[in-house]
Amino acid sequence: MKPTNSITLIVFFLLAILSINAQSEECGFTYTSANQKFFNRNKELIKSYENDFLNNSLASRNSTVLSDVPIKAHIINTSFGTGGLTETELNQAISIMNSIYVDAGIQFFLCDGINYINDDNYYDFETADESALTSVNNVNGVINIYFTNSVTSSSSGSGLCGYAYFPGGPETILMANNCATNGSTLSHEMGHFFALSHTHGNSNVSGSTEELVDGSNCESTGDFICDTPADPQLGYSNVNFSCQYTGNAQDANLDFYQPDPTNLMSYSRKECRTYFSPQQYARIYAIYQFYRSDLACPSFSTDFIADTTEGCGTNLTVNFTDNSVGATSWNWDVDGDDIIDYTTQNPTHTYNSNGFYDVVLTVSNGSETISKVKESYIEVGAEGINTSTITLSLTLDDWPDETSWQFVDGDENVLYSGGPYIDGVDDFTTISEVFNTTDNQCYSFIITDSYGDGICCFSGDGFYELRDDSNELLATGGNYGYGNTDSFFNTTLSIDKFNSQNIKLYPNPSSIQITIEAEILPEAYSIYNTLGQIIKEQSISSQKDLSDINIEPLKSGLYFIKLESNGASKVLSFVKK
Repeated sequence: MKPTNSITLIVFFLLAILSINAQSEECGFTYTSANQKFFNRNKELIKSYENDFLNNSLASRNSTVLSDVPIKAHIINTSFGTGGLTETELNQAISIMNSIYVDAGIQFFLCDGINYINDDNYYDFETADESALTSVNNVNGVINIYFTNSVTSSSSGSGLCGYAYFPGGPETILMANNCATNGSTLSHEMGHFFALSHTHGNSNVSGSTEELVDGSNCESTGDFICDTPADPQLGYSNVNFSCQYTGNAQDANLDFYQPDPTNLMSYSRKECRTYFSPQQYARIYAIYQFYRSDLACPSFSTDFIADTTEGCGTNLTVNFTDNSVGATSWNWDVDGDDIIDYTTQNPTHTYNSNGFYDVVLTVSNGSETISKVKESYIEVGAEGINTSTITLSLTLDDWPDETSWQFVDGDENVLYSGGPYIDGVDDFTTISEVFNTTDNQCYSFIITDSYGDGICCFSGDGFYELRDDSNELLATGGNYGYGNTDSFFNTTLSIDKFNSQNIKLYPNPSSIQITIEAEILPEAYSIYNTLGQIIKEQSISSQKDLSDINIEPLKSGLYFIKLESNGASKVLSFVKK
């Protein structure tokens, strides 16, 4: 009996140590004032892309193609070339991450194979050595991920699972091998790369979150995302093996926290973290579209531009230019229907119907195939607005002599223009112009960059905004390559009441049913998956049809429900747990 008891005690002791180690090894991400400035400068642009994702993007797109994002994997071994992550483990980790990020419309691929670093100095990595390691090994324009035996904070001496940087910081992620293969930490750190905060906020002091349970301050504190519940900081001490929160912490209003232990950006048990919320996916999509879409493998990448992307009429002829590197064949889907339209390198296409069109370019170098998707890239038939003026606010970058713009009417008469500006004089300055408009007229704002890198984000965080006479944002941009066009048709019509109403969907996420509350009763709804496939359609005759909608048969994941009324529509997103 005594030997058995001794073994039991030893096993119990070892499990306790492992549990403590697993709990202490968390994320080394640090939120800085520069991160806050990034959000403050780009808040409306980020929100614009997020709304596009939540209201229009994946629910309405027909293309199932994903944008490929390049990773440079650096595996650190001992000086004898032993002990590092295996290629099989690396591929499995990336595969798991891809299964999670597919709902944001992106997937990751290895750029030019694996870089093996055989060096005892970095095998057990200290954060103070980051600059020495990355200055020699980083590849520009890709996500550099270093896989080491362990990661230790040089300032605190504590072990870390890994860490990453927000946009504006190094394009670098550090990962401890045992955490890289646990199924959730790599996706967690990649979340920081796409500007996701911890669900408990940006302080790692337990219980320090200021986010309230009722969600009234969710946009200004916590993780700044409102469909993730307030989190007092999850951990192994308050999440059980069934992935349930067991704590009893209260917020400043004495409301009990009800955090989500399955969220990937939490500090919950690693095996419990499996999903992002719809608004977290929207944040990933937004950051990729306006800040990370230029990531490109130096030897093999895909990109393209068009000489025009918007037009007021029902016909629009577009000349596409391939800017890929290393490609030997090209497949163009110019209307996002998963049908190849052209196999030439630089096609010309005429659109004959109003609407928004995704454009997909898939290229091959003979052994690999990658794609880039530009969603709603082409707009035929301008957006309807109702305003007497349009106000331009243009913040220039460090190369103002590259920037020019025009404001033209439907007959392409130049009504207003500006630039090129003076280098050394107009750097980082903000230009304001007011354009007068008349009813029933088409207008286009055309901005160009002679170098082809836009005004964000290589030489400053420049951007432009167009606003109507009610100060509503009409268009914004900065990372537009050689140029961009925004077109509008100024009508006498008022804003559609159906689209402007407040519609609620709850609970979200849910495993069995959802309910929708709408001020104006829709005529019908359709449920889509992330591939744009219709899962369910239903006519609506009363509010009862919107109560307790059964979603139990659906597989776990992100879905969209499209509400329709008299030709108008609104799309909401929800997560089936």
